[in-house]
Amino acid sequence: MKKNFTLFLSAMPLLAAGPFQATGFKVGEVTATTAIVWARLTLKAKSNPATAPTLTFKYSGGATYQPDLKKRPKHPPTRLNGINYATKGGVNDIRYATPGVRGEVRVSYSEKTKADLSSAKSTSWQAVDVKADFTRQFRLTGLQPNTRYNVMVETRGVDGVAGQKLSGQFRTAPAKNQAERVVFTVSTGQMFGDQDRPDGYEIYPSMLTLDPSFFVHTGDILYYDSLAKSKGLAHWHWQRMYSLPTNVDFHRKVASYFIKDDHDTWKNDCWPSMKSRGMYRFTFEQGLKIFPQQVPMGEKTYRTIRWGKDL
Repeated sequence: MKKNFTLFLSAMPLLAAGPFQATGFKVGEVTATTAIVWARLTLKAKSNPATAPTLTFKYSGGATYQPDLKKRPKHPPTRLNGINYATKGGVNDIRYATPGVRGEVRVSYSEKTKADLSSAKSTSWQAVDVKADFTRQFRLTGLQPNTRYNVMVETRGVDGVAGQKLSGQFRTAPAKNQAERVVFTVSTGQMFGDQDRPDGYEIYPSMLTLDPSFFVHTGDILYYDSLAKSKGLAHWHWQRMYSLPTNVDFHRKVASYFIKDDHDTWKNDCWPSMKSRGMYRFTFEQGLKIFPQQVPMGEKTYRTIRWGKDL
C-alpha cells in the first residue's frame, strides 16, 4: 500500500496560486454529443487536516457530543439545542472542511487524438455561485460520439489573477446505432469513516485499472444523518468526501452518472413531509436543492441515457 500511495501522490497535478480546486472537478451526464462539467473553487489547496478543531453538539439535558472524538453519550437525547464552534470561522475551520472562495472558472476541451489543448474549445469565464457552495457547471455541446476528450479546468481570482489548472479526460457515448464494447463500474453506500487507505478508498484506483467507459454512483454518496445539522454542515459532507485524493483523481478521469438516495437527500427513509427534530436546522428541502449543486446531473433526477446500440 505504501508503494501505491507514493505513486499516486507523484501523479497529482502541480499546484499554482489560488483559487484552488481541492475538491477537483467532475464530468457527468455524458451522451454521444454532450457532457456537463462541474467545478468548485476553494480557498486552500487541501482540506483542513484531521488535527483541525471540531464542533460540539449540545443536546437537551446538558449532554454534548464532539464528532470524531468518540464521546457520544451512551443514550444521546434526540433533541439538539445548539452547535458550538471553537473558532469564529465556524464550519470553515473544522477538520476536513474545504472552504470555498469567490472567483471565476472556465473549461477547455479537445479530442484526445490531438497532441495538446492548443486547438481546444473553451467556455467563457463564469463566476462561481456563492450560494451553491462556490460551484459552477458547464454544459458542453457539439461533441463527437465515441470519442475521448482532454479537458482542463482553469480558475482565476476576482482580481483576474490566474489560479490553478486541473486536467483530465472523459469519453462520450457511441452513437445510438453503433455497437460497441462497454465497460462500466457501479458503487453505492460511501461513508466517510469507511476509508481503507490513507488517501481515501481503494475502490477508485482499482476501478481505473479497468479503464471504464463511465461510472455510476447509485446513491448514498454520503450520509447526512448524524452530523448534517445545518446547511453549512451538509456542504461540509461534500467537501470532505470529494477532497479525498482517490476521489479527486478518479473523477477527473472518468465521467459519472449520479443517483440521489435518502441519506444524501436528508436522512434514512425520508420523505418531503417528514418531521425530525434530530436534523435540527437542516431541512429536506435544503437537501433536495443541494444535491444537484454538488454533482453534474442537470435538471432531471430521473432520466435515461443511451450508450451506443445495445445499452
